[in-house]
Amino acid sequence: MGTESNYWLIWLIYIAAAMLFLRIFWRIAWLQNLVWLRFSLRGLMLVLTFTPWYANIEGSNLAPALMVVALDVITVGMPAAPRALVPLLLATVAAEVLATILYFALRRKRKALNTES
Repeated sequence: MGTESNYWLIWLIYIAAAMLFLRIFWRIAWLQNLVWLRFSLRGLMLVLTFTPWYANIEGSNLAPALMVVALDVITVGMPAAPRALVPLLLATVAAEVLATILYFALRRKRKALNTES
């Protein structure tokens, strides 16, 4: 039972630290004229920070996918990297598609507001 509570405590600490990091990054990535790049960078950072994956092949414990990729490459070797890299890449593609959709929706909304005024 002790390891289970430590597992959740570690995740809680990780999420708190990631939220602080993302808040700082959110401010840094405020690009006034490059709206799509702003959405894209923020989505990429969210994906890299919060995409979970299984820490080992047999286990049910999750860890951040970026850390799983790094540790798999260090400990097992390059052939083990795709195990966590594939979900990370799929989440990245989904985030970029969402960033593009948000960009065009915001652009359409701004264009509609400009034509009304």
